[in-house]
Amino acid sequence: MRVPDFNRYRKGMQAAASFLCGMIVGAAVFHGMVLDQTNRIMDQNFELKEQLDLAEQQLQATRKDTVIRSVVVYVEEAPGTPALDRVAEAELKGRLAGKNGDLNLFIGRKIYDIGSEARFARKLLEGKLYADVGGEKSYAVSIRTMLVADGVLTVWVEAREARK
Repeated sequence: MRVPDFNRYRKGMQAAASFLCGMIVGAAVFHGMVLDQTNRIMDQNFELKEQLDLAEQQLQATRKDTVIRSVVVYVEEAPGTPALDRVAEAELKGRLAGKNGDLNLFIGRKIYDIGSEARFARKLLEGKLYADVGGEKSYAVSIRTMLVADGVLTVWVEAREARK
């Protein structure tokens, strides 16, 4: 049997070897690109998980602030009436938001439910008479504005001296 001369197949073998080397190099480059993209996706996933954890912590912190913790009252004089003295103003504030104040029913309530309860409080305190304020005077009190921010209910009331 005769062995064929490999000079005939040399160019074909070179082409096949070049093609095979090209495939290997191409596969290595493609694999490098895939690994780089996978690494980028994993980094982005890690950053998104950190952002999610931070957002959940902030949500938990804001859920703690969804109740009213304190009430602050500002007393204003009705237009066309004499100014209140400081003793009467302090006593009205104490009766409205003091230890046993009328507005303390809001403490511990959710701030999202304040809308319906504010209407109730407005009707309850509309023209309510506080007798013997600052000694001998009586005052009629009406709620003008209610505002909730950061767990603090701020109420502006209008006080006018009541005639006996």
